[in-house]
Order: sequence, then C-alpha cells, then structure tokens
Amino acid sequence: MEEGLNVFSIRDLENFSGIKAHTIRIWEKRYRILEPDRTDSNIRTYNEAELKKILNVAYLNRNGVKISKIALLNEDELTQKVMAISGRQDDHDRNFQPGKILMSAIRFDEKQFKEALSPFIMRQGIEKAYADYLQPLLLKSRILWQTGSLSRAQEQFIRNTIRQIIIIEDDGLRPYNGNTKPVVAMINTSDNLTDNNFLFYKYVLRKRGFDVIFTGGILPASEVTEMHKIKPFTFLVVNSGAFDFARKKIGYFSSIGKSLLLRKIILTDYPEPAEKKIPDNILITKTPADFVKAVSLLK
Repeated sequence: MEEGLNVFSIRDLENFSGIKAHTIRIWEKRYRILEPDRTDSNIRTYNEAELKKILNVAYLNRNGVKISKIALLNEDELTQKVMAISGRQDDHDRNFQPGKILMSAIRFDEKQFKEALSPFIMRQGIEKAYADYLQPLLLKSRILWQTGSLSRAQEQFIRNTIRQIIIIEDDGLRPYNGNTKPVVAMINTSDNLTDNNFLFYKYVLRKRGFDVIFTGGILPASEVTEMHKIKPFTFLVVNSGAFDFARKKIGYFSSIGKSLLLRKIILTDYPEPAEKKIPDNILITKTPADFVKAVSLLK
C-alpha cells in the first residue's frame, strides 16, 4: 500500500495512540521501535507508516504483549500478531461477519454497506447494535488500516457511513414524554477517531430526556468553565479516548466538577485500566456498553 505524504509530530503520535510522548522516546532509544526524521531544528517528524506502527504497537501492548517482545517482531510478524488478536474478537456472533460486511465498504458502496448493517440494527435496536456490532466494526476497520489492508479513504468511508447512521437515529428521536432531566455538557478532548462513540453517547443521553450541550469537534479542557458560564449544566461527559488521563488529569476534572458544583463527570473510552482510587464525582467507562450503564446512575 502506498503511504500518504502526511508528516506527524510526536504529539500527534501521542494523541492518536494514547502512548505518552516520553514513553515513545524511550521505546525509540531502547528498542528502536521507530526511526523518525529530524528537522533542521532537531524536532522529530514521523510519516504515516510510523503512525500505523505505533498504533499497532500500542494495540498489542494494551492486549498484554510486553514491549520487549513486540520489539523483536519484524513488520510482517507485527501485522500478523495484531490481526490474530483482532480476529479473536470477531466470534461473538456467527451471523456477524465483519470481513463480508466490509467488502461493500472497500468498494465504496454506501447503499450495500448500510443494507448489510440494517438487520442488526432492526433486530437489536441502535443502542445494542452499536455496542455489539457497529463499534467493533469501527475498531476492526481501524486495525485493517493500521495493518495496510484498508486505505485511509476506505477507513474514513466506513467511519463516516456509521456516523450518518447515528445522526439519522438521533434526528429521528421522538420528544421525551417524561420529566425533563438536567443539562449535560459534552466535550471531546481526544482525536476524531473516537467521535462516532461520542455521537452515540449524545443519542443515549437525548433518548433518556437529558438536555445535551454538544458542540462537535475537539476542544481544550479549559472550555468547560466557559461553557458553564453561558449555560450551566449538571453533568459533564468527557471523551478521554487517546487523551493522557493520568491520575492528575482525573484529579483535574474532579476539581472542575467540584468548583462548578457538578453532580458527576463521565470520562468515556478510557484507554487504560482505571486507577484504584477514583474521586466520588468521577465515573469511568471503557466501552459504549459501559456508558449506557453509567447513564442510569445520573440522577
């Protein structure tokens, strides 16, 4: 596959992979995981192939493979290992065959792709279908892009088509019949590769009657306070995705919540195992299914 001409900084790699820049530098020095180019001012730059490699390395590492073992793999072995682990996650439903469904997307056939997904949505409803089928399909397509089996255009096509499905479901929501629930603000501090999850979370909240502030796009954490000044809210949902949420970051949002008198803050798509001690005003979710459960606790 011919690689793109995009150039990435080490901060870009950190944001996409969730691996801290400091750790990436150590891995480069100790294991020669990546070999970046340098600008005239000695700043590291990376191409798309290296971006894909760090995503593959991060994927294996989060699935229990030690970095010392990953470093011994050549490019083909790295790809095979990623595909093998990814393949184990395809067996939860015999009727759901990601490979066959993705074939229509590979040909950019939007109609056929949507028709292939429709039975799962009709049978399960969008919430369960997204958690069980659409989101795993998004993860699968990203893995296939990382390993060179899908082009960037094909992966984006899949992401955008699923995004359309969520938007249509959200637009089709009927007015909530129960008592209006509190205002929830949503802020995406992560990369746009997880924005479909965030759209889904908006749908889940609106379906349950919450008044949702959803801006779209990526915003710095500092915007939370400014949003609250304009329209006070009771709950905050933060897309943590590939964002660096070490304990001090959890503490940072916990402090914001206390200063604004928020009841709860949900950190979604948390990339690492949760810390043992979580502030009382913080909820951490790792998957869409986790988020649906967490919303039931917002009172």
